[in-house]
Amino acid sequence: MNNLDLLTQAIREKRQISFEYNKPGKTPGQRIGNPYAIFILTAKSGAQSTKVHLVQTAGVSDSKDISPFPDFRMFNIQELSNIILLDTTFKANSEKYNPSWEGYKDVIAKV
Repeated sequence: MNNLDLLTQAIREKRQISFEYNKPGKTPGQRIGNPYAIFILTAKSGAQSTKVHLVQTAGVSDSKDISPFPDFRMFNIQELSNIILLDTTFKANSEKYNPSWEGYKDVIAKV
């Protein structure tokens, strides 16, 4: 399965995932989180990228000291690797999740 298929399955089954984020300048290592939405984000320049919104619960982070876990984070799907669907499920109850957010107008999957 590709990243999009794995993330869609995780959202559908409300399963926690582990993954690595390979974006230049970001801390390498494993991250763990609860995926809430996959969507296409269009920048003001017109450039598009596919993102995943998730509540990161553990692992490495560049902003953990500023915003401790658990916290909502957005990642570029193209820069994720080693995605593993964990046996742990989650309840979709993050206060920061807004399923009606205008950024989800091009949503692929969401809880």
